[in-house]
Amino acid sequence: MSTKPLKTMIAETYADGQAYGAGEVFELVKSHYPNEKYCSDQVVSEHLKSLKAVGIIHEDGSYLDEFGQLVSVYRISEYGQNKVQKAQ
Repeated sequence: MSTKPLKTMIAETYADGQAYGAGEVFELVKSHYPNEKYCSDQVVSEHLKSLKAVGIIHEDGSYLDEFGQLVSVYRISEYGQNKVQKAQ
């Protein structure tokens, strides 16, 4: 179980420089918050929008999933890398 805020854990997920969508990020962080109801796909999506709004991540592309839903993929920005490194 993590003691870090979920939003921080999400930002740190991108520190490897890879591009991830909300579903992938959720799969990567959910084991750190096993009994937390606030850790959900929807909450992760909202945090990603917030991180994008402040410049930590940027949209790197999008695709249609198997259900025809548009999925945005994000990657950490240089500014975001600096913020994540300082926070660790």
